[in-house]
Amino acid sequence: MRRFTTSTAVGGLVGLVAGIVILGPALLPGLTLNYDLVFVPDLGFGERTLGIDGAVPRAVPNDLVVAALSTVLPGWLVQKILLLMVFVAAGAGAGALLPGRRAAVAGALVACWNPWVAERLAIGHWGYLLGYAALFWVIRTAGRARRGEGGAGALGIVMALAGLSGSTGAVLAVVTATAVLLAGSRWPRAWRAWGWAMVVSVLVAASWWFPYLRSEASSAADSAGVDAFAARADTPWGMIGSVLTGGGIWNQASWFAERQNLVLSGVALLGVLVACVAAWSDARVRSRPEYLGAAVAGVLGLVAAILAGLPGGRELVSFLVLQVPGGGLVRDGQKFAALWMVAVSLAVGLSVARLGAAAARRHVGRALTGAIAVACGLVAVVTLPGIALGANGRWGSVDLPVDFTFVAERLEDAEPGAVAVLPWTQYRRYDWNDDRVVLDPWQRLLSRDVRVNDALPLKDTWVAGEDPRAAEVTRALGAPDGDVLAALRAAGVRHVLLQTDQPGPTLNQLQLAGADLRVRTENLEWWDLGDEGLAEVPGATAADHAGLVLGGMGLVLAVAGAVVGLVRRRRAQPTHR
Repeated sequence: MRRFTTSTAVGGLVGLVAGIVILGPALLPGLTLNYDLVFVPDLGFGERTLGIDGAVPRAVPNDLVVAALSTVLPGWLVQKILLLMVFVAAGAGAGALLPGRRAAVAGALVACWNPWVAERLAIGHWGYLLGYAALFWVIRTAGRARRGEGGAGALGIVMALAGLSGSTGAVLAVVTATAVLLAGSRWPRAWRAWGWAMVVSVLVAASWWFPYLRSEASSAADSAGVDAFAARADTPWGMIGSVLTGGGIWNQASWFAERQNLVLSGVALLGVLVACVAAWSDARVRSRPEYLGAAVAGVLGLVAAILAGLPGGRELVSFLVLQVPGGGLVRDGQKFAALWMVAVSLAVGLSVARLGAAAARRHVGRALTGAIAVACGLVAVVTLPGIALGANGRWGSVDLPVDFTFVAERLEDAEPGAVAVLPWTQYRRYDWNDDRVVLDPWQRLLSRDVRVNDALPLKDTWVAGEDPRAAEVTRALGAPDGDVLAALRAAGVRHVLLQTDQPGPTLNQLQLAGADLRVRTENLEWWDLGDEGLAEVPGATAADHAGLVLGGMGLVLAVAGAVVGLVRRRRAQPTHR
């Protein structure tokens, strides 16, 4: 029974309970579709899933992981497992890093119940959340590797898993591992472990950086995105005060009303500051590489999150986004506040441990010290109650309409040619999804070339898209000679899918007069434009798959390193006769 009462197990249990309470109706059977949180019943291994279709590989390799899991489990169940895993992994990881069960309870609760998690969940960034949860384990394995307690094998595995969560998770893991291993270290062992971690990370990440660098989209960034994605003030305490508490995401629809309350947000800000001072003022805490590294990474993440709002910061971010290959990763700077929230959750747990030690010296009972620990963690809940029960019903579970699956099955086997989805907008509001805003699901429902407008509509402006194939459709729809169908065929589009219940730019019956209506349902129309003048769109070449091969090599290398390390440790153990 002792293994079930360790700080790791306690933290994992807190994370499990927090995840169930937070997700609520989103854990019911069915798909949760909200903003970028788009899962389908059976995600295929199309070129977009593999990241080799020429668009920016935003969901690579995390969509590939989903596709693999969907071969043995239904898509809705894969989604629920991954979402709940975020909270269990974060809670258990925080508990594993903290001294004692009371500290684990408080730290795990803050790790799972904070504005960064809430707002990223509200916008559907499930890959970011998995990467965030992995950071606690990066800290643990990197700290053990630095001290020579566990070798670098386990670190390689964790870095690979973080890389599978997507580009953001990979970058956050690299920053964290570097800070834990190298901050204040002169030991060759730490540098060797760091080198191993970087090799694994770079190889696994090749699944997205290799196709990105080969794509035309790598030079199509829009400078308007720098302002659009900069951190905002979602509390009365300004942008910096908001980010200090883990909030400040650019999308106002992902904010929570209580964050605008002066008292609640003020209590949260005060709690963060007090916990950080109480924890990091202890020299014994700063001497531990895990805690020192978490603090260093946290400060770096905080600076990155607020950089665009600092004097000269916007110009620097613009330069990185527009001039440096892959610089678009820093456009949404607030996501780097994940590093800060990891440090904050550990600071809360360490503060509780310090408070408990002081109480023990005064012979305060265990029950009272336990209550104090729970109370410290519950500050996070009290100041952000709106995330509970699926954000009060903002997130739920639904089934795809029958006509979606009916049309998808037939379009999948239709004649060659791209599918353009109209109206020509990126996000939808479906009645059957309770009018929640959701990214158009058709690029995941079909494994073939599906084109959706990737320009992002914001409150006051648009951020230009980066998909060159989508740009061709945009130009075709605005064809000056009026022959839209010929322009679409010249762009490689043979099939047009009209979602008749959705608003936005579309084609009318007159414009479609030369097309063949193949299927009409209550809310969908599939039109076949024919093959006259249809341009052949080249598919992925063998060279395009090199990134996937490198990523697979990284996974194999990580597993091999872990096995070798395990064998060496067993051989080093003394034998008893």
